Amino acid sequence: MHRASSKIITSLSLAAVLLTSCVSSVMGISTPVPTVAVEPATATPMATATAEPTVIPTLTPITLPEDLTVVPLVRGQVTGRPFAMMIDNHPDAYPQSGLNRASIVIEALAEYGITRYLAVYPPELAMDNRQLGPIRSARHYFVQWAMGMGAIYGHAGGSPAGLELAESTTEIINVDALRDNTAAYFYRVETAERFAPHNLYTNGAIMRQYAETEKLTPTRTDVGYQYALPLPVEQRGPNASIDYFFLYDDQPVGWYYDAATNLYARTRYGKATVDDVTQTQLTTQNVVIIQVKEAPIEGDPKARIDQQVIGSGNGVFFHDGLRVDVTWDKKTAEAPLLFFTADGSEVQFTAGQIWISAVPDLANISES
Repeated sequence: MHRASSKIITSLSLAAVLLTSCVSSVMGISTPVPTVAVEPATATPMATATAEPTVIPTLTPITLPEDLTVVPLVRGQVTGRPFAMMIDNHPDAYPQSGLNRASIVIEALAEYGITRYLAVYPPELAMDNRQLGPIRSARHYFVQWAMGMGAIYGHAGGSPAGLELAESTTEIINVDALRDNTAAYFYRVETAERFAPHNLYTNGAIMRQYAETEKLTPTRTDVGYQYALPLPVEQRGPNASIDYFFLYDDQPVGWYYDAATNLYARTRYGKATVDDVTQTQLTTQNVVIIQVKEAPIEGDPKARIDQQVIGSGNGVFFHDGLRVDVTWDKKTAEAPLLFFTADGSEVQFTAGQIWISAVPDLANISES
């Protein structure tokens, strides 16, 4: 092992119907109080900028495919705060629940080469008991991504810098499973396969209850992205595979693109990555791989890293079987994460889910 450098979006109520109908319901829930200790806040948090978020113009609404199973965050039509949940990706957390229903998934390194997910759900998250999780701890850079969406941010404790930022910023609503005032919005599942700290969950009913109880209102007009219709079959690229790794080249993840379905199917170590609720392979319509600088936090006893997610950098965008070089841009901690093509135009994503992977080096990508 070595390290290498045909329906128009006219209202959010329609989107809620689309989301609610996409997956069957599962087991009921129990509500024991989480017992994992909060990590001590001993590190000095990084400074963050406080400039106002950039307001981006919207496009004319598009006609959605009838088989769409996620609710895109269409800029200008997001009328509530999205839910951004920290999802575990330790091997003991496989398979996760609910990544297939997220509008956006951001995957980035945590520590020891293991990644973590920020799964972003629409304000009209289906109010049912399908599990979301396992929920894990915050990191400073994940909080900054959540800030760019004005999100309700769900997590279980976090790194010192991550906790400091999550608890101090007014850009997110901080919902920490390890705090007495919000612990009741999470629950543990105790089985032979699920054990702490990889067994903490929430669901749509619980998160929606929290948002409605707190009477949370949106504060942003720049949340979301621009979307376009899928390309006709004759304009799509051929079947292909995309593989990449984060730190170690013997720990690949990737996607297999099928032109007939126009979906990218998720793999981990060459095997299908499935959702625990549906037992079906994860798929997405958009894959974005961006290059983000990462480095160990000096003196951190748990070998945590930091990532420079404020600024800009290069990336690759895959959609409809096509490959497009892009740049990413996030001007401040509060600003949204945006993507642009070589001519300076903002990226238009294919209607559906967006999966973003932040890797240290775009050379880690291979295509076949």
